[in-house]
Amino acid sequence: MANFDASASALGFLHQIRWAMIELLLAAKRSRDETVRMTIEAYDDIALTDAADLPLHAVQLKQHAGHGPLTDNSPDLWKTLRVWLEIPSLRAANGPMLTLATTSPIAGGSAASVLTADAASRDVDTALQLLNAAAADSVAKATEAGRTAWKSAPESVRAALLQRVVVLGQQAHISDIDDILAAELRPLVPNEHLAVYQERLWGWWNGRAVAMLLANQRQEPVLSVSAAELHERMRLIRDQFSVGALIVDADFDPDEDELAFGHGQDFVRQLRWVKVGDATLHTAVIDYLRAYAHTTKWVQNGDLFDEDLNRYERDLKDEWSRRFHEMLEDLETDGVTDPDARAVRGRELFRELGRSVEVRIRPEFEAPFHARGTRNGIANGGEHGWHPDFKARLAGVLEGAI
Repeated sequence: MANFDASASALGFLHQIRWAMIELLLAAKRSRDETVRMTIEAYDDIALTDAADLPLHAVQLKQHAGHGPLTDNSPDLWKTLRVWLEIPSLRAANGPMLTLATTSPIAGGSAASVLTADAASRDVDTALQLLNAAAADSVAKATEAGRTAWKSAPESVRAALLQRVVVLGQQAHISDIDDILAAELRPLVPNEHLAVYQERLWGWWNGRAVAMLLANQRQEPVLSVSAAELHERMRLIRDQFSVGALIVDADFDPDEDELAFGHGQDFVRQLRWVKVGDATLHTAVIDYLRAYAHTTKWVQNGDLFDEDLNRYERDLKDEWSRRFHEMLEDLETDGVTDPDARAVRGRELFRELGRSVEVRIRPEFEAPFHARGTRNGIANGGEHGWHPDFKARLAGVLEGAI
């Protein structure tokens, strides 16, 4: 099975996509220019462009686990040089800055070691000599195409290319990128919300990356994302994560044990008394589980206090009691005694309360599942219900009711 394991390739591609967002974020921070844009697989693995989508800085990314150092004979080096020589916009003497970023260390005394960003140790002439020698001396098949492209280029082209090349070793692995992003976000986001913030930002970025790749595949005009777009998305997400904000986990998905627990709650029996269907019952169980899980998390995070929760439940009970007694008044006025008809009225009350937005845990909180689920939890206590005769049924007074 190991021969067919594509995990390394998948991780490399994910590394490329995520690095692209980090690079765009940091480039805008360095330049203080929100017009800078990012492309993926348009000019290079990733490339920063100007507002007209002309490349400013192209980057080749190489991720390896337990890989040896980058030397003058490394396939990564020669594959990268070949790409840069064969793409006209990157080969041009007035082309963009070119970076090879690898997770591997750089061998001392190699061409890569003197193509550093540090001006004090940078030596393009030495790098040119070392690469010329390696291209002439090596016979490795893995580097043949790259060496051929190098030798086919005039010396002036090689020299001009290297003037724009920087090689960076021991760069972040995919496992490190979340930490880099977290360092940028900590001044903006409460610590308890940082992980969820990152998930939402990555989710948005992944969608934009897919759109860029599809545009490339369809040979459409280059699609890019600007730093301004990234910053705007970050602000939109940040505004959801102010101190004390009640964050909803959109990916909440109860497992079989949790669902079994939910279906065993007393409110389920009450809902059966008002003849709700199986699908509605299942949704009510999920609402209950979601509400319970979110309330627990909010309290643990310090976003919700006991007095807030007590006030909320008190208001829900008050609304429920008022509407329940209004239902009883209507039933008495209409002289409804038929058990099935009374059950239907109870079901109507369940639906009416489920649509109500009269009571919210916070004025700005708009997710309706929480009120629905909290009501279901309240029904477990036996003091509130939907069926007109729920108290008698709970007491087991009506024959055959339970």
